[in-house]
Amino acid sequence: MQNSKLQFRIKNLFSPIYLLIVFFIIITVFVISLFLFLHQDVNIIKNKTYDVLPGATSREIAYDLAQKEIIKHPAILNFYVKLKNLDRELQAGHYEFPEEKMSLKDLIEFLASGAKAREISFTVPEGYTIDQIDDFLVNKGLVDKEEFSRAIEEEFSIFNFQFSNNFQFSISHLEGYLFPDTYRVYNGAGAEEIIKKMLANFERKISADLLAEVKNQGRSLYEVITMASILEREVKIEEDMKLVADILWRRLKSDMQLEVDSTLNYVLTDDERRASLTFDQLKIDSPYNTYKYKGLPPTAICNPGLKAIRAAIYPEPNDYWFYLSKPDGETMFAKTYEKQVMNKAKYLD
Repeated sequence: MQNSKLQFRIKNLFSPIYLLIVFFIIITVFVISLFLFLHQDVNIIKNKTYDVLPGATSREIAYDLAQKEIIKHPAILNFYVKLKNLDRELQAGHYEFPEEKMSLKDLIEFLASGAKAREISFTVPEGYTIDQIDDFLVNKGLVDKEEFSRAIEEEFSIFNFQFSNNFQFSISHLEGYLFPDTYRVYNGAGAEEIIKKMLANFERKISADLLAEVKNQGRSLYEVITMASILEREVKIEEDMKLVADILWRRLKSDMQLEVDSTLNYVLTDDERRASLTFDQLKIDSPYNTYKYKGLPPTAICNPGLKAIRAAIYPEPNDYWFYLSKPDGETMFAKTYEKQVMNKAKYLD
């Protein structure tokens, strides 16, 4: 009798009506839970921006958001995106979150809206120093005053480059390695992102062929970039850069002082800089004073462009030992010191 009652209950438990009730309860709990999860606030207090990489799937985005502690339940985000067919709506770009709170549902719709941060284009001129780039970016509204210089000193004081499997070097200062070019960044990108873009561009521009030639000449990239920075500041025309490069490399090889004004001007203030240095300035005790100390200065003196870099790698052989730049930018060459003195009296005095 008892077995009959048990069988009856089991039979009723698996009856269509019971199964329908259980199914309804499960769906109700799931919908309520989904609703609650979707309307929970996400953590955008510490994360004001987020980058959706090109080609990233909704699952990859969900778990990346979780790893950055912006959301807690990546599976919920991924499920909702699939449910609403938003997979193809999630657009790559740099997103700047609004100041107010944001629910998980709001976040998903925000990433699908294409409401990305505005892109800004800027061009860093050839020959700018780090300080000049800093001022330039401040004027563009991309960084705060000295943020760029501070980020370099704090975050990139030692930066390793590796351009190929057999060519690696380290530098202790980034002057010279921030490639002058046109860049596009999202508003609010910040100094660190801009620095990384400029360094990555330097890596791309310094090709394997150029690196192989540097190595073949027995020089370091530090030497070449430092020489290129001097050429960038000293000479305007590419063909003249190649001639001056040969002069300066020969001076180094002959154990002579380089005797270039631009290296000392690098450490002088704006008010102190001169097209032609004074006698007192030439006595300044600084490793950047190439009238006083032999060899290259400790660092590059600006960030040279590709023309100056190529000129430093591929100098044009000549028999000049001296040169000067006229006020109009033309370079005058001399084989003897006497001729150089005459050129100075004629074009600079």
